[in-house]
Amino acid sequence: MQLAGLLGVIAISSAGCSKQPANTGIVRFDDGQPVQSGSIEFRNRSNGDAFASRVAPDGNFALADKDGQPSFPPGNYEVVVVQIVLTEDLAADEHQHGRTVPRRYADYYTSGLRFTNDANRSEPIRIELESN
Repeated sequence: MQLAGLLGVIAISSAGCSKQPANTGIVRFDDGQPVQSGSIEFRNRSNGDAFASRVAPDGNFALADKDGQPSFPPGNYEVVVVQIVLTEDLAADEHQHGRTVPRRYADYYTSGLRFTNDANRSEPIRIELESN
C-alpha cells in the first residue's frame, strides 16, 4: 500500500512540473497585444536551416522543421513575421487578422529581429514587434 501511495504522490507532483517545449513561444507588439495571424520563421544564421509556424490568434506558435517535425535546435537566428491580409472582398467588420504587422518584419534584411536559442533555455520564446 505504501508503494502505491508514493507512486501516486510522484505522479501528481510531476504533473505540475511540466516544462514548456523548447520550440514554443509567443509574438506580440511592444504594447503587449498579440499578433493574431500570420506566420513566423526563424533562420539559423550559421547554416540557413529554417523553423516556422503559423501564429495562433493569441500570438502563440510552435516551430517545426521543413518536414513538419517539432524542432528548434540551439543557435543564433534571424526572424521574420509574415502576415498576408486579404481584404478586397470583405467588409471591414469581417476582417479577422487583428492589428496589421508592419511590412518590414516580413523580410530578413529589414526585420531587425534576432533570437539566440540557448541549449539550457527554460522560458518560452518571446518575440516583440514595435508598434507604429
